[in-house]
Amino acid sequence: MSVTKVSRQDIRKIISDNFNDTDIRFSNDELLGYLNEMDRYKPMNLDVLDFEDVLLEMEESGFLRPIAQNFNTRYYKIMTDLVEKTCKACNTTSFFAEAEEPKNCPQCGSVEVG
Repeated sequence: MSVTKVSRQDIRKIISDNFNDTDIRFSNDELLGYLNEMDRYKPMNLDVLDFEDVLLEMEESGFLRPIAQNFNTRYYKIMTDLVEKTCKACNTTSFFAEAEEPKNCPQCGSVEVG
């Protein structure tokens, strides 16, 4: 996994809370707006490129489907709804799409997520 300024779990939580429907279109700019409202990211002056690697990983996993692009703005739809799961090894709550494999815990790396 690459190093990013933005937590993968924060991105997944934003998608789960605001865009968890296969008919909804959303953009990386909208995700950035939600991130900029979070206390931990306010002082960071984030740009969409600061979490592009996270979105690319989600595309590769089969969760996100890119549907359009305009310069640095990318539009997405999710392939399947996100479901909240808890790691049996470390008790961390995460959000996964059924299409994603493997479902490794972002905290400890365990595959004991269920």
